[in-house]
Amino acid sequence: MNVRGFEGWLAGVLGAQPWAEQVTRWSTGEGPKPVGLTLAGRVHLQLVGGDQKAAPLDPNDAGVVPAVEASPTDPAGCAEAITRTVAEAGMPRVKSAETYAAWGGSTKPGGMRVVFVDGSELFASIVDSGRR
Repeated sequence: MNVRGFEGWLAGVLGAQPWAEQVTRWSTGEGPKPVGLTLAGRVHLQLVGGDQKAAPLDPNDAGVVPAVEASPTDPAGCAEAITRTVAEAGMPRVKSAETYAAWGGSTKPGGMRVVFVDGSELFASIVDSGRR
């Protein structure tokens, strides 16, 4: 999965969630890094990894996005809500999505690991606005 393609897909999926409010992409096309999203003007989610040579997303990958009930107030809660949204969106190219806490491979307080059917992995970490 291409990280920029996932950024666009995730922006669309999260944009359908009332708790995410306004979702803004950090980059478009082949623009400069970092790659990520800002939710509600205050939650910054940086995306890294994936397979840069992966095929572009199929427009049908978005599908109908279910509403995920959430009221995140901290990085861990935001990560949980975002991860549940990715899992419930049912993108055929996503094999699994789990929070850092469930995965156990990171000590960061908020984030998720996404594994794709092509074997690539993507990591999304909640960072403060000063680091973007």
